[in-house]
Amino acid sequence: ITSSAVLLERDENENSDENTPANMAVVLPNTKHDVSSVSRRLASLLGTDIDEQRLTFPELSTGEVPRLFSSLEFTKSAGDSINGSTIPTVVATHVPGSTMGAAALVAGTTIGAGVLALPTATVAAGFLPSTIGMTVAWIIMTASGLLIAELSLNRMGETGRPGLGLLDLYSALLGQTFGVVASVAYFFLHYAVMCAYMAQGGSNMKSFLSSALSNDFEALSQAVPGIGQLLFVGVGGVAIYTAKQSAVEQVNNAMVLGVLASFLGILTLGVGSADFGALIDPVNQHPESLVSAIPILFLSIVFHNVVPTVVAKLEGDRSKITKAIVAGTTMPFLMLVAWNAVILANVLGTMGSDASVASVDPVSLLQQSGSGDVLLGSLVGTFSELALVTSLVGFVYGMLDAWTDVFGIPSKGPEFQKWRPALFAGVVLPPLLLSMSDPDILYKALDYGGAFGVTTLFLVLPPIMVWKLRYGSEQAPLTTKPMVPLGKIPLVIMLGAAGALISQQAFDKFGIGGAFLQDHQHVL
Repeated sequence: ITSSAVLLERDENENSDENTPANMAVVLPNTKHDVSSVSRRLASLLGTDIDEQRLTFPELSTGEVPRLFSSLEFTKSAGDSINGSTIPTVVATHVPGSTMGAAALVAGTTIGAGVLALPTATVAAGFLPSTIGMTVAWIIMTASGLLIAELSLNRMGETGRPGLGLLDLYSALLGQTFGVVASVAYFFLHYAVMCAYMAQGGSNMKSFLSSALSNDFEALSQAVPGIGQLLFVGVGGVAIYTAKQSAVEQVNNAMVLGVLASFLGILTLGVGSADFGALIDPVNQHPESLVSAIPILFLSIVFHNVVPTVVAKLEGDRSKITKAIVAGTTMPFLMLVAWNAVILANVLGTMGSDASVASVDPVSLLQQSGSGDVLLGSLVGTFSELALVTSLVGFVYGMLDAWTDVFGIPSKGPEFQKWRPALFAGVVLPPLLLSMSDPDILYKALDYGGAFGVTTLFLVLPPIMVWKLRYGSEQAPLTTKPMVPLGKIPLVIMLGAAGALISQQAFDKFGIGGAFLQDHQHVL
């Protein structure tokens, strides 16, 4: 059928009914037209169809032009001699961003203290439920990172300024009041996490120096409280401040490889004492205990503060940005699953399924795993220190972007260099002083930060901002098409998951909505 009407000729002699006309015209609907109309309506309802006329740079979306801008590096040379005078020459060189380097930055930021805390949080639930929970958290957090990348690209195209951070996105799309609330939550969460990194990194350095220098360093540590944190941040902070960003990126890439190498060594030695039969035994799977571990699951995959940096590094190339974020979160996710498997298998193999394992220290357990305990302990210390350093690098860059947004300072150039010492001090000194004075006081804050800070900043606000940008009544110009497929569906899922998590944690920590949540516990 290729037309909207087909004329069927019937011979009068073949009609069984004498009242039937000799010639009958049967009008059939245009099937192709109706299907197309339904498809358009469905696409409009789901938000998968973005008006092409809203795209400011159509050639960017089609791939005809891959990047939004070009990063140039200017070098001055002596130049040529003309009439006895030397005229200097300035040469501009394109410095393309490295997808691998950006992925390493994402991975290094993701692999932090959450990796070390994960087995303790998931041991009560068991391996299979916790793996399902980690998979869901990874998918949602990766999608959230891509939403932030989409927002960064659109904001960059609107303002013409690369390097704008999360705080600028919050204030631009949420308004001044909600922007301030989001900014306070952002700084609280990130300073708390940085304090935990510095506290743990300092403790690791203190243990290493105490074993290397024996009584001399022990006496110094008693005379100077917090000496481990001071040395850890001092060495790392000076390196980040004085070195070029390209050099820091290369060192960070090498440290990420060191994290991977030490991690593989830990797994190789830890497998020898693991009981994988008990790991997947149904008697050791308790999905009802997974709820209390959810904040740590999401906190273990936080990298979002460096997404604007990744967007700027990769010159607004959405293909490279997508690859960097997906690859940069996939490696830590696989490491989390493998790490959790080895630790939980060792716990069950050592203590049995009937033992209370809620308070097991995974590092201590690995250090006691048979004849290889000395090497294993060294690998655990190396892994912990490198993971903390790589995470701290990402947090420092992310916080620098945040403070430049607050004060309206460019992220590059003479103005930035003028304020760089003050900005760097504002990023590093507060968490350093807190970690030196009493780091334990913020561990509870980290638990609350994972339940409410991470959820609010990275699960609630990004889908709301993207919804407003894509589907708002203003129909503002767009720099890029959606970077997360299926239109409104992932936005609704993300908001629903965030609402369920916040409600459950509010009940668990404050008793808010107790009656309702108890009645609907199986749903949550």
